[in-house]
Amino acid sequence: FRNVCGRALWKLPADTIWKISATNGSAFSTICKPMKKIAFINVRYGTGINGGSEVHCRMLAERLRDKYDVEVLTTTLKDFNNPSDQYPAGESHESGITIRRFVPHPGFDGRESRRLLQKSKPVRRLRYWLSQVGVLRLLAAIHPVWNLGFDKETAYQHSTVSYSPDLLRYIEEHRDDYAAFIPMCYFHAQTIFAGLLVPQKSILIPMAHPEKWLFPAIYTRLFTQVRHIAFNTEAERRLCLRIFGPRLAPSSIVSTGIELAPAAAWELVKVKFNLPDKYALYLGRVTTGKINTLLSDFQTYNRTYSQQSKLVLVGSLSPEIKYPDDPNIILTGFVSEEEKSAIIRHATLMINPSRFESLSLLLLEAMQNRVPILVNGASEVLKDHCLQSGAALYYKGRRDFCRQLHKLFTDEQLRREISEKGPAYVEQNYSWKVIIRKLSALIESL
Repeated sequence: FRNVCGRALWKLPADTIWKISATNGSAFSTICKPMKKIAFINVRYGTGINGGSEVHCRMLAERLRDKYDVEVLTTTLKDFNNPSDQYPAGESHESGITIRRFVPHPGFDGRESRRLLQKSKPVRRLRYWLSQVGVLRLLAAIHPVWNLGFDKETAYQHSTVSYSPDLLRYIEEHRDDYAAFIPMCYFHAQTIFAGLLVPQKSILIPMAHPEKWLFPAIYTRLFTQVRHIAFNTEAERRLCLRIFGPRLAPSSIVSTGIELAPAAAWELVKVKFNLPDKYALYLGRVTTGKINTLLSDFQTYNRTYSQQSKLVLVGSLSPEIKYPDDPNIILTGFVSEEEKSAIIRHATLMINPSRFESLSLLLLEAMQNRVPILVNGASEVLKDHCLQSGAALYYKGRRDFCRQLHKLFTDEQLRREISEKGPAYVEQNYSWKVIIRKLSALIESL
């Protein structure tokens, strides 16, 4: 109501506005002044999209809509593996949020994109090697921005499937309409170029992982020139300081909270997906990058301890994953949010085997539901969660995975002790009240 009134009344002649405001005083200013307009920038957006950055974006946007006129600038993409499956371009509205979708127009075809990627690799590999030998942070303190390789990396980003020059053109033409831009997920072209187009109005939420894709020279501009970086965890900030050095843009830990859907009736869910009474749960995209060696590690555990324990995989199976012929491994495929909540709440334990995490909302959901968790200790973020909360165990390597998994499956008292610590950790560190206060303060600081 405030926003509609504000937009309409501020278009009236000046003398009319003066008469109204003189009659109604501060009430006019409070009720009818337009909200500040802010824009989230993400590669995809919509209630049916369950990727980490997309869910993160939606939760933040919907919780800021009472304070700001919130828009999302995104592409028409629904599925990266099927670019023909798209949303319609143009303006739409969802849960009080204005969504502006732009058609991606990669500058090159797939073959040329792969060639450009190869040409852009040398500088990335050099920076990665310098990081491995421990001198990249020192070099970044002396020479924070690398121009070497910038043109080749820019050309490659222009060739990626989500690149939308129309989206970037819109930002350039309408930069003065917005109080703040919030580009999300460092990996995508529009995040890079939007941050560089409007650096002094940009609050970057990078969701950075300790992976080679973080080392191209183009990121030395993005991570040092934006107005502020809102990290999810202290481990993520430490990672970026190691790579970009002390000239890293001003930063803070903002993070995000979780959104728990009401659980579906367990008996119906159990029958629908043929779920056992006791199981370990993996929740997320079933890709090689996410589950790594989880399937073979779990089979090794059952053989080593002569067990018939069950592993439930909730998520879509990627084509590169060969689904094992093993009755102890159950794949549900896609489930609704209500079914997901029920499956989490009835899990014996949850496993997150990923080496690359910037937060892990699913881990926080499990903690909130008092489900003990086993995480990959190679992930600094997940290990920090584990040590700070006491609500999870971590493993290093296959033998340790089997040992820790056996402890959680067989020791009911241990499961009870660590699971009771989860809700307090989530409330203390990931309360929506705290998070929205932090992000609002950053927006106002611009």
